Amino acid sequence: MIEKLAVFREHIAEGVAMTNSSPYIRRLFGLQGILIILCILFTAACTAQYPLNPKAEKIDREAPYRAKLTDPERSHETLLILAFSGGGTRAASLSYGILEALDLVEVPAPPAKQGKRHTLLDEVDLISGVSGGSFTASYYGLHGREIFNDFRTEFLYGDFQGAMLRGLANPVNWVRLWSPRYGRSDMAQEYYDDRLFKGATLGDIAKKPDGPVTVILATEAMAGVSFAFTPSQFALICSDFDKFPLARAVAASAAFPGALSPVVLKNYAGQCNIKVPGWIEKALAMPDLSSRTYHNALRMNTYLNAKTKPYVYLIDGGVSDNLGVRGILESLIARGGIRESLKSMGIEKTRRVAIVIVDAKTEEKANWQIIDEVPGIGTILGASSTIMINKYNFETIELLHHVARDWTHDDEIHGEKPIDFYITHVAFDALPDGKERDYFNTIPTSLYLEPEQVDRLREVAAKLLYTDRDFRKFVRDLGGRMPEVKAKKAGPEKTGEPDGQADEGDRALIELGVEP
Repeated sequence: MIEKLAVFREHIAEGVAMTNSSPYIRRLFGLQGILIILCILFTAACTAQYPLNPKAEKIDREAPYRAKLTDPERSHETLLILAFSGGGTRAASLSYGILEALDLVEVPAPPAKQGKRHTLLDEVDLISGVSGGSFTASYYGLHGREIFNDFRTEFLYGDFQGAMLRGLANPVNWVRLWSPRYGRSDMAQEYYDDRLFKGATLGDIAKKPDGPVTVILATEAMAGVSFAFTPSQFALICSDFDKFPLARAVAASAAFPGALSPVVLKNYAGQCNIKVPGWIEKALAMPDLSSRTYHNALRMNTYLNAKTKPYVYLIDGGVSDNLGVRGILESLIARGGIRESLKSMGIEKTRRVAIVIVDAKTEEKANWQIIDEVPGIGTILGASSTIMINKYNFETIELLHHVARDWTHDDEIHGEKPIDFYITHVAFDALPDGKERDYFNTIPTSLYLEPEQVDRLREVAAKLLYTDRDFRKFVRDLGGRMPEVKAKKAGPEKTGEPDGQADEGDRALIELGVEP
């Protein structure tokens, strides 16, 4: 592209010199100049191409996750899962506040860390991220506690939305966007990579010796189901998980339909050493239309035929699962339940499973509902989308509670001590004060917020987490110590301006009125 633009400038310079000669040459150059410009633009548009996901000939799906989940610096009796929902910077800020809050809850350290400070943040085993929540999940998965040093200035306080709009206004990008193989999400990926991820890949997170398993979730546009950026999912399409750009995974997860284009993956199925997973073969051998496992097997089996599905089109993960929970839950069900899944991951000694769902959904009050005018199509489409997402969120959480009860019952039937489940749902609906709820429900879904909004989201994250009954019971059962939340002193609001590096996130929350 740069070479083409350089050639274009040379032609323009030559043309300007020629126009100083005769009128005939000026007329001739006018025609030639237009043709040259059109040819260059057409060539540039035709050659613009989204980056293809690399092919893999040999697949090793389980090693990265098993190594992380059996890390000796985390308790092998506790499985702690965080699920970060969609919702733009609002979701990213709320999720970031949860990380800060977890790092203030001290719990007994495992033998490998005796004598050292150990918090619930150290105990996190898995983080799933959807859309806006995928930014926080990915950055923490890549950098760990360094997220407290620069994520606020690099992302939360930044105007990513304005920057991408300015990119769309750039004529160079107009040319590239003319290409049928280059879309707005590809441009967004480039910006995310330049500002946040600096060339990092999914393998950079998976192969880190410490830190949680990080799963980014998108939606397969054709089937409308969740697509997880995991080694097992990539194995089905014979693609190299380790080399896939992290920024591209986040771009897919946050590819809001309409505003951003789908992210395209090439399916190389049949060109690697992958064997059909046993649970898929077993489910397909015994068709059962009432079985969730059978339906999941049918869906996953479609990836194994590159002729009928040569490409996979991915859009915003919130379309299929805005909480980032259902895909993980259905995966556990498909593999025989919680006991079989824990055994396959090498963590069969688990006695407690805690799931913290960080739900940044809003319920904005519509002004049109109190007047007698017919609302426009945009208004109705927006309301319909919000209704469907919020209703599906409720059904997902209800399913999670139902399945946990079933697993507990199964353990009791087989004479085993049941696993203790702790399900914490962090949501604005839990706020008792109506004005406070209204404030957070009016924060928009975008990639830009005012610094004050970001900081208030971080503050309310701690408040919602610490006051949740299941979370408090979880900390108590671990023998941990909850921080005290003190009333904020009267005075001017903090503006959210960056204040340098934080000490493991402590100073940030102390400023918000939380103190260990």
